[in-house]
Amino acid sequence: MSTNRTAGNFRVMRHRRTLDIYPDPVRKRERRIRAIISSIQRDVDEGGRARVRQILKGPCELYRLELELPEMSYQRTTILDRDTLTELLEQTPEETVRQSFVFPR
Repeated sequence: MSTNRTAGNFRVMRHRRTLDIYPDPVRKRERRIRAIISSIQRDVDEGGRARVRQILKGPCELYRLELELPEMSYQRTTILDRDTLTELLEQTPEETVRQSFVFPR
């Protein structure tokens, strides 16, 4: 098997997906949020810097999280609501938040 990938090939999924006949939207949303939070935490633990900026005020607050891993030339932007951002910050150790997160004014 060649190590070079050709166009049109897809990566093999690392986790097994279950097919739900009647998917529960609440559980699906919770799984997705947990996956997003763990992915951001993993990138921050690997030396990433996260810049958090509020982009929408009012009853539905939205935040833009720009994650950067300079040694890998990697940047990612994620839009989070207030509850998800709060959950991320609560689950991340306080020292990591101080060192890796930037909240510009």
